[in-house]
Amino acid sequence: MSDTTRKSSRRDLLKTVGGVLGGVSLLGHGTAQGQAIGSIPSGYDFYRVLRANEGGRFAGIQNTLGDISGSVMMASPPSSSGLGYVYVHGTQSLPYGTDSGVFEVAINFSETPPVVQRVLPIAIERGLIYVDGRARVVGHIGTGASNAQGQFVTTIEPYEPSAQIETENSPGVYLYQPHGNGGGAWSRIIGFGDEVPDGSSLYGGDFGDVALDNDGNLLLAAATTHDPSDSVSGFGSSQALISTSIGSTNRGRVLLQTGDLLPFGAAVVEAVGLVDLAPRNAFAAQVTARRLGPSVLRSGTALIVGNTQGGPGQQGLVAASPELMPPGLASQRNIISGETFFGARVDPLLDVGFVTHDGTFEPSIGSNAIEALGYYSRGLARNIQNTQLSASENQVAAFGAPCIGSTGDVRHRDAGQRQEPALHLQWREFASCAE
Repeated sequence: MSDTTRKSSRRDLLKTVGGVLGGVSLLGHGTAQGQAIGSIPSGYDFYRVLRANEGGRFAGIQNTLGDISGSVMMASPPSSSGLGYVYVHGTQSLPYGTDSGVFEVAINFSETPPVVQRVLPIAIERGLIYVDGRARVVGHIGTGASNAQGQFVTTIEPYEPSAQIETENSPGVYLYQPHGNGGGAWSRIIGFGDEVPDGSSLYGGDFGDVALDNDGNLLLAAATTHDPSDSVSGFGSSQALISTSIGSTNRGRVLLQTGDLLPFGAAVVEAVGLVDLAPRNAFAAQVTARRLGPSVLRSGTALIVGNTQGGPGQQGLVAASPELMPPGLASQRNIISGETFFGARVDPLLDVGFVTHDGTFEPSIGSNAIEALGYYSRGLARNIQNTQLSASENQVAAFGAPCIGSTGDVRHRDAGQRQEPALHLQWREFASCAE
């Protein structure tokens, strides 16, 4: 049920198996660093270090983590030993409540198997966090991203029961810095009304996906104010993909924004979706776009790859839906034709693993008829495998989001017709999960 190139990444495998195994599991092969980094493994050793609703105490601190969701961000130490961090989205366990939030799991990687040092709820919805010494009530928490230094960045919308929202209590991008054996500290690094790095506009009140690398470089999708002097017909709001850093958010650049032309296409960007950032400033971004014209009624999706230090002319178009580019023209330009719904993964060499849908709704299965696992490398895109409409036990019915390592290693999660949870590992070739 699994088909990959010889591709793998331990950090993203942790994200995948977290939901399948029902807990936090660590891999005993090397370290996990950055957004999408890894090396070809000779094998995996799995250590279940923490279970959902486990309870108990670690270092005298009560473990209040209940259910664990599929969002797991790992920050293992670069030296493969010492204290590392795993950030998990989950709920509090009874009798401490049932609210959702983010938990810091501090782990000692110097021991085999690694040992949990503590489990701390660092942000719980409707609970308090202290941001730069000021108490704030948490509303919605975004997925977030972490790096090998243990830094964790996410988007938080503070809870505001009144009809009026103060600027200081508006949505923003927040940084959590762990503090060794004690609790960490929160700070807001970007907020509503702040100036974007190039000074062309201000941040709005809607922040999207974020990605973080080991050097503190930050990639984010955010709403921005729309300059009244701009005359981009048909757009009521503006979004941008912005490259900056957690240490100096006033410096950076806008990589693309609403109204920009897609690379090699006649469509313009409407909004920015899921993003990924790898070492050497490589990025991938999912966008919504549409062709301009009075007869155009539908938007489409596209996948863009590039370097945060390069100009728009250095960005590439990996995939585009038929609404944006006819399939025949896409084939001529070596662009995969299809909708991009899942977040793609990029490595330092600008290799990209991604999944596309053909856009045809199939009533018999209640979803898009065909999904394709794609791989883009050195300017060439190709399909690795397609799903089947009536998948048997040895065929693929659906794909999950893929993963990619620092050497271009791709892995994906697929699902067969029976939908039974299973973990599949094949040493030196691939590691994949099916459910």
